[in-house]
Amino acid sequence: MKAYFILLIFTTSFAGCDDVKSDQELTILELEKQLQEIYAFIDNGACSQDSECSFMPYGSKACGGPQGYLLFSSGIDVQALHKMVEKHRIAEETYNKQNRIISDCSIPAPPEKLACEDGKCIQIQ
Repeated sequence: MKAYFILLIFTTSFAGCDDVKSDQELTILELEKQLQEIYAFIDNGACSQDSECSFMPYGSKACGGPQGYLLFSSGIDVQALHKMVEKHRIAEETYNKQNRIISDCSIPAPPEKLACEDGKCIQIQ
């Protein structure tokens, strides 16, 4: 009976580890889904001239600061984009803290010059 009880505890302990991993993977999938929705939202807007192009930081590195920058046309609902990006930033920040994520702590440089090419905003060198 004691051996059965010990085996039950041992097996249950490992089953709990799989649940934690699943929760982490689910959160990563949610973050990726949010980011894909942001990209799709940006793709709905087209530019016709360079002055319509802008950028904003997105994401949250574990050390602080953004993951990078999103380029977009002012032809989209910029306020709605800000809300989506802020929701994603908060979710990624929470995920990083909950899972003790580390990062390289580098700070991505914001784009210096943007242009409109084939209806899309791009960074030019």
